[in-house]
Amino acid sequence: MLPNFPKQVPVDNPPVNRTVQVTDQVYRYLLNVSVRESELLQALRRETAQYHMARMAVSPEVGQFLGLLVSLIKPQRLLEVGVFTGYSTVSIAQKMGANATLLAIDKKSMWLEIARKYLEQLPNHQNIETRCANAVDVLVELADTTPSSFDFIFVDADKQNLLRYYELATQLLRPGGLLVVDNTLWWGNVADEGFQDRDTRQVRELNQRLHCDPRFDISLLPIGDGLTLAHFIG
Repeated sequence: MLPNFPKQVPVDNPPVNRTVQVTDQVYRYLLNVSVRESELLQALRRETAQYHMARMAVSPEVGQFLGLLVSLIKPQRLLEVGVFTGYSTVSIAQKMGANATLLAIDKKSMWLEIARKYLEQLPNHQNIETRCANAVDVLVELADTTPSSFDFIFVDADKQNLLRYYELATQLLRPGGLLVVDNTLWWGNVADEGFQDRDTRQVRELNQRLHCDPRFDISLLPIGDGLTLAHFIG
């Protein structure tokens, strides 16, 4: 049985300090003094902006943060669930070690074609496999054939299967591996009980499960649309 962790910071002992509010002015400053976007990523972001679903791509600061994580932990086997046009994929792949491999899955061939065009320009493109498929099917197969074999898993896909991705990630990660989940603040809707649509409820449920899962050390960061880091203890 999972332990009954506190669900929130006690109201009789609130934090003295808190995360700064990111106004437009602060956000512009953050971009100016933090983000170092490669020409390849800039070109990809410009192309992605032409599509009405462009907001599905991770923001530049999130992409850079993903790359930093990869640089720090030096994973050898990486998995991405949900590629879209590949901004996060390129951000991750640019920081992979020479012998590391990345499997990136998306169910939309249109988006994968764009991603491949940019991934093929990377010197390590031969170590990157993009697969157009149902991600749950692929993850189930991987869990059966190569369990506990991934060092790094990034989930940025449909919310309908979010809990399934989490469950399968626990089978696919090696002890010490890192699960990163995007959109865990879901435009802020998760904090408003007035939102009871299926996707919002799925994200809420994932956040609660991770919070109460002793197999993970976690931190939900207010970057982008909310990014949860979950270190798999096992």
